[in-house]
Amino acid sequence: MNTKIKSGLIALAVAAAAVTTLNFDAKSVNKNKVTGLTYRYQLNTVSGAKDPANWILVSNSSPSCGTSGEVPCKVHFDTSSYSDITNYLSQFSTDEQVSSGPGVITKE
Repeated sequence: MNTKIKSGLIALAVAAAAVTTLNFDAKSVNKNKVTGLTYRYQLNTVSGAKDPANWILVSNSSPSCGTSGEVPCKVHFDTSSYSDITNYLSQFSTDEQVSSGPGVITKE
C-alpha cells in the first residue's frame, strides 16, 4: 500500500474514534442529568397525603403555600432520589409523616 493511503486510513480511523468517544460522552451526560420535580397537594387536610392521586405535578414557579402549618402544600425532590410522587410517598407509613418529610412545604 502506498504510504499516503496508509496515513489517510490511520487519520480516518483516529477521527472516527474521536467522534464516537465524544458522542458517547455527550449521551452519558444527558442520561445522568438530575431533574427536580415539584408536586402540589390538592386537599386541605392531612388525611390523604400518602395517596399519590392527591398530588399534581407543577412547575417550580407554582404559587406560594402561605403560612406554614400541618397540612402538606407541595414537595420538591430530585429524580436522583425519587422517580416520581408514588416513589417519594412510599417511604412514609402514615399521612402525618408526609407533612414532615424531606422537601415538603406545609400550609395551614
